Amino acid sequence: MKVGDLVVMPNSSVGREVTGVVVSVTPPEIFIREKPSWYRAGKRLAVVWSDGGGRIDWEPREWLEVISESR
Repeated sequence: MKVGDLVVMPNSSVGREVTGVVVSVTPPEIFIREKPSWYRAGKRLAVVWSDGGGRIDWEPREWLEVISESR
């Protein structure tokens, strides 16, 4: 997955598929120093969800499915 990909979380608890956009695959430096190893290991991606009010969520890579790749 890469920045700009459209993704969904097929097994989401909200009961419907919501589309999101990957906005980062690398955590900010502050996360690298202060957060657990899963932030540093590239196991999570920053996603802005269409129903999330503009908030960025760091989602586990394996929970996401690409529905449209960026160019």
